[in-house]
Amino acid sequence: MASLSFLLGMVPSTEKVETADDQIRADFQSYKEYENSEDLKHYLELEKEVKSSDFAIRKRKMKKDAYKESEEYQKKTEYDVLKKSDKVVWYFKTKKKYPFKEIEKWDLTFEEKFNKSKLDTSKWMTRYYWGDKGMDSSFVLEDDKSFITDGHNIEFYDNKARIVTKVAKAEGLTWRAEQGFVTEDFDFTSGMISTAKSFKQKYGVFKAKVKMAGGSVAQSFWMVSQSILPHVDIARFENGKLYANYFWGNGKSNHKSLSKTGGSKYADEYYIFTLEWTPNKLTWKINGKIFKTQTSGVPQEEMYINFSSNLKKDASDSGLPSAMEIDWIRIYRLKAQS
Repeated sequence: MASLSFLLGMVPSTEKVETADDQIRADFQSYKEYENSEDLKHYLELEKEVKSSDFAIRKRKMKKDAYKESEEYQKKTEYDVLKKSDKVVWYFKTKKKYPFKEIEKWDLTFEEKFNKSKLDTSKWMTRYYWGDKGMDSSFVLEDDKSFITDGHNIEFYDNKARIVTKVAKAEGLTWRAEQGFVTEDFDFTSGMISTAKSFKQKYGVFKAKVKMAGGSVAQSFWMVSQSILPHVDIARFENGKLYANYFWGNGKSNHKSLSKTGGSKYADEYYIFTLEWTPNKLTWKINGKIFKTQTSGVPQEEMYINFSSNLKKDASDSGLPSAMEIDWIRIYRLKAQS
């Protein structure tokens, strides 16, 4: 996958950016907006007129004092000022270099800014896909001691989503390997959001700006197929460690690849977690820097994205409530695959 990570000598975009990839996309947006603006249209019309032979003839026919009082003089003066302006200089310098050939290869296929006061249910469901499909119900796994509610633990503030784990009574289903689904009482609740019913994609760039809460709650930005495997943890924070994991196989022969690093530096601060997925390689990045690569068992089927928090059986319940925060999510795909 060709990298987009390079900086340009441009007029800064007014959009807030965090990485070089974000910068190039913001600059491209600024370039396209100015290219289609009335300001540039006006400048080009002025240029065409003041450089025309008719304009030169009219100017020659005027006396010097008369020219300075003329409309032609005003237009030439305005043109000279605009020609030296930062915007015009930047635009034509950028047009000559045109550093956007790489970015034009990509489509933005999914974006979430959480700029509403409630969850967009056309995009998101708030339970595991398998429970929704098979039972129309939420459920948790047998190593969970918090129950995933149907959206009651999703909060919003300052254009961000918060998945909250807290002390609260609930009754719900637990999947146990030997017993199947069992109804249990819970003293803690948590939440998740998933695009299982609205969006899936094969290959591309998957990225989100996330703040993992410090403490004992397991939090994850992950992808999975409808057949459970393959499963990718783009970022998982648990027991003071940050993980990038991959699980794959056919049920008879399963495999896993686990990578971790000390997680304290990644707690309670926003980071941009990215997965770049090509037919032959998975690449995990944190703030644009490579953390892990995987070339064996690369997924060859569509996957959907999930964000979740869970309090595990062996985890301390101190420090609750706890919230995993998501600022934005963006997913891209090569246009050739559209």
